[in-house]
Parts: sequence; C-alpha cells; structure tokens
Amino acid sequence: MLLAAFASNACAASWCEVAPAPATELAALETAGVDDDWFKVYSVAAGVFAISEPRQAEGVNSFLVVGSKRAVLFDSGLGVGRISSVVRRLTALPVTVLNSHTHFDHVGGNSEFADVRNLDEPFSLASARGEVAEALVAYASKTLDEDHVCGPLPAGVRSRKYTVPTWRITAPVREGERLDLGDRTLEIVRTPGHTPDSICLLERASGLLFTGDTYYSGEIYLWAPETIVTDYMASIDKLVRLEPGLRTLLPAHGPPVAEPRRLLELQKALQDIQAGAARSEPTTENRRLFQFQHFSIVMGGSGRQD
Repeated sequence: MLLAAFASNACAASWCEVAPAPATELAALETAGVDDDWFKVYSVAAGVFAISEPRQAEGVNSFLVVGSKRAVLFDSGLGVGRISSVVRRLTALPVTVLNSHTHFDHVGGNSEFADVRNLDEPFSLASARGEVAEALVAYASKTLDEDHVCGPLPAGVRSRKYTVPTWRITAPVREGERLDLGDRTLEIVRTPGHTPDSICLLERASGLLFTGDTYYSGEIYLWAPETIVTDYMASIDKLVRLEPGLRTLLPAHGPPVAEPRRLLELQKALQDIQAGAARSEPTTENRRLFQFQHFSIVMGGSGRQD
C-alpha cells in the first residue's frame, strides 16, 4: 500500500502528476495496446503483462502470465474497474487467479473469475469471507475518495463507497507448488511477514520473480497487526538466496519492474534497522519512517520488532 508515500505531497494534484509515470530503473515500459479508462497495461516480458491502476493512490500492479495452455493472473487489483475485461482482451485461455496476499487492494477482482486459489491459511480464509481488521476496513473505505483518485471514476462506477471484497476460494496452493501453463512453469514461494499468507511467484527459466508486497519501490508497510517483522526478514533472506538466478523483479506497487539487487539492499536495510544503525523519523500513529535510496520502510513504534 502506497498512499502514505503520496501523502507527503502538498495536495492530491501533486501525486496525480507523478503517480502514473511509467519510467522505471530498467527501461521505459512498452504499452500493450489495450485501451481502458482505469487500467494501464504494459508488456514487461514475453507473455507477461502488468495491469496497473495508476489513477488510484495505491498504484496497484496485477500481472497476467500467459502460457500456451493456460494463464495465471497474479492479483486482481482493487475491484474498481473490471480487470476481467482487460484480461480477456489479452488472452482467451483459461485463467487461474493467485493472490500475492489477501489485502483488499490485491483481491478486488477475484469474484470476476471462476478459478481462484489461495493458501490454506486462516488469514486467507478470513479475508475471503470479508472478515478483516477494523483498521483495514477504515483504511479501505477511503479508496475512492476524491483525494485518492486522479480524474473520474471508471465508466459505470457512480458511488465513492468502497466495500472490502469477498470471494470464493476454489482450491488451495502450497509452498513449492508448480503451475504448468503449457510452455512455462511458475513456482509458489511462501514469503510470510507482510501478511501470514504472502507468496511470491518464481519463473526460474526466465529469472522472473513476482514479489507482491514483499518488495516494491515505494513505502513498504511493516506496521499492520498481521505483520511479523521477523518473518518478513526471513522471507527476504529466502529471496536473496534466489537473487543470483533472477533477471527482473515484478512488484505489486509503483513501477512494475525492478532490479534483483534491490533484494540485497532491502536485506541490508532491515539488518541496519534491527541493529539500531538506521536513521528514522516519526510519522503518524507512533510509527517510524526509514528512508533508503530505492524504497522506504514504515514500522510501528521504535521500528525494532523481535
């Protein structure tokens, strides 16, 4: 979730001016030729599309990975625009939805698909039923406020009331499971910490790692009640071990591509925070902001969590 990163700007117009920019540290992104009034679609690798929501303050990216026999949609966004209509313009293959985790801004379009798979994890099961913390409901309720959206709402959306999504889980997934898409294989990598049900997707053959909220170039939130920082640090250590074989990170917020060495930078940043060697500044609600070159981290309290 990236809203706090934009909140430091003077007004809503300022983040509207910068949020949709497609420039990345790797290269300018190639648009996929799909016109939509809410989503922006980029071709980020062979058969891989970033479906971004740049006009809402979270800056969510969902990813469609297309094989020869089936496709995987990794996250389904806010559920404000109909992501299924964009997906159908990109592929006619059967689509399986996987969620990087089950915060509202990644599961909003789940109910538009027949095949949705999550971990068999209490947090995922509760999220699917709409049983989420009051603080998250309050945060999500502002999703369509005028200062959270650039320009008009998508066609057909007339109310600014946002409801936390619900959906039906059709099958569980597990650590290490491989999904055969025909001519490509995706592997599920459990990365708990940001939430108990966080996962990444790895395509070893191409060196692609879809990171969800485990890494992105922005303000990384590690303050929610469901966040366990020690688990998060262990997950980053796990991803760092994969880094030599990676070519590109594909994060769920902000620019949809990043360089794999950012994982090493994040590992070092977390170590410095834990050791008390990183400077921070206070933010709202007794949180601490740690700023680094390519990302920042927000933690609760002192920022040291064991």
